[in-house]
Amino acid sequence: MGARALFITMPVLMLALVAAGAAHARQAWSDEHAADLADALAEVWTHGLTPGHYPSPEEVTALPAGPERDALASDAFLALARDLAAGRIDPRQLEPDWTAPARVPDLDLVLATALRENTVFDTLEGLGPSHPDYMALRRELIRRHALLRAHTPIAHGPWMEQGDSGERVDALRARLFQEGLLAVRGEAGAPFDETLRTALIRFQARHNLATDGVAGPSTMRELNTPPRHRLDQVRANLERWRWVPRDLGERHIRVNLADYRLEAWSGGQVERTHRSMIGRGYNRTPVFSEDMTFIEINPVWYTPTSLGAPWLRRFQTNPGYALASGYRLVDQSTGAVINPSQADWANGRYRVIQVPGAGNSMGEVKFMFPNIHNIYIHDTPERALFDNVQRNELSGCVRVDEPRELAWWVLQGETGWTREAMEEAFDSGRTRRVWLRHHIPVHILYFTVVSDRFGNARFIHDIYNRDRALITALDADARGDSVVEEMAVIHPSSFETLSVESSSG
Repeated sequence: MGARALFITMPVLMLALVAAGAAHARQAWSDEHAADLADALAEVWTHGLTPGHYPSPEEVTALPAGPERDALASDAFLALARDLAAGRIDPRQLEPDWTAPARVPDLDLVLATALRENTVFDTLEGLGPSHPDYMALRRELIRRHALLRAHTPIAHGPWMEQGDSGERVDALRARLFQEGLLAVRGEAGAPFDETLRTALIRFQARHNLATDGVAGPSTMRELNTPPRHRLDQVRANLERWRWVPRDLGERHIRVNLADYRLEAWSGGQVERTHRSMIGRGYNRTPVFSEDMTFIEINPVWYTPTSLGAPWLRRFQTNPGYALASGYRLVDQSTGAVINPSQADWANGRYRVIQVPGAGNSMGEVKFMFPNIHNIYIHDTPERALFDNVQRNELSGCVRVDEPRELAWWVLQGETGWTREAMEEAFDSGRTRRVWLRHHIPVHILYFTVVSDRFGNARFIHDIYNRDRALITALDADARGDSVVEEMAVIHPSSFETLSVESSSG
């Protein structure tokens, strides 16, 4: 915002803040209301939020009824309500490519309703995500607090496997017992048996490690991760859930980038899961939500400039190889396919495409949800790569395993499509674009802690190294830019509410 624009808008904002502050101060807080707010403030840590960012429960209940308590309680309610409803941190501060829609209710109305209906505690609890994964992470956070002092590190040493024994095996058994993966701690000196191996395999599965039942370097690194780090990891992911739209769609697709996993949901249940591959380095896959509007069976690949340039050179030096690999030379001005031997390399502007076939980089199908990132989901001819544990070695699009099964899930309910008709379309080898009457929301997300089907937490590698910055931001005293910080002195909670509501429009 320029200095002139700031000068013009500052008085308007000041008036709005003063008016909002006066309105909040007039909200009457009874002793019952204050007690309910105190209970909610006492639960702040179970949401992964920092209690020091809000008045303490004692501060609220210690004040007698009157304007001072009304103002303090209203400010505390609005600050906590905003953080639970939309997250404490604006995700765009940490991830510039973030384009998922924000959800911010009218918090002044929420406050007035909660006071009128005597539902202060329940209203605040209801503003947080109600998704089972969020609830599972809250339970895990409480458990991790209990483990802070009980954590048993395992001394460095050689790999441990079935048949070994000694103090390090005892420490391994103690750690897996703390993780809830063993029913009993076991006796000192007991050998590394099949029960311990099974528990270790379950630990490895929860952490996206190779499930070989051997305590090697990668497994030891996860076992010895400091308990505070795990606790903070849970807190970071609780915040990410507060960024996610509350209504993901009755029928929708979720891709968790960190988990290399695509899930197809319907009616609140996962109907299909697929392994996925994602982008690396500067080609990292962004986080966003858009609607899938069509799929393309046997697609043509229109190579981007960076990937098409080598094939343009190949058409000049070895056109036979390029043609045999399914590539074609296209005149950009007319769209016509050009014979490489007749190409005017001095004056022509050409683009390389790859026609459908076994080696096509898009594979058999691509799933399109138009977006500013030009990211989509597609098949790949390199399906053996799905067997790798780490699968972030590609460009930014999401590659999916078992693409025909996902295509059938997408096409179910579309008029005129049967499984047989779909298979015929695939086997024909011809490109076919299928527009969807029922659009499907697609959510590209990033979670490094998720719950499994039993409601237990699974910890995932932070492949894009995003957790630390988020935890630092969560723990920081200030939020927002310098303008926000300057204005917050007038009436912090009012300004935060106004700024979020205006930005969401």
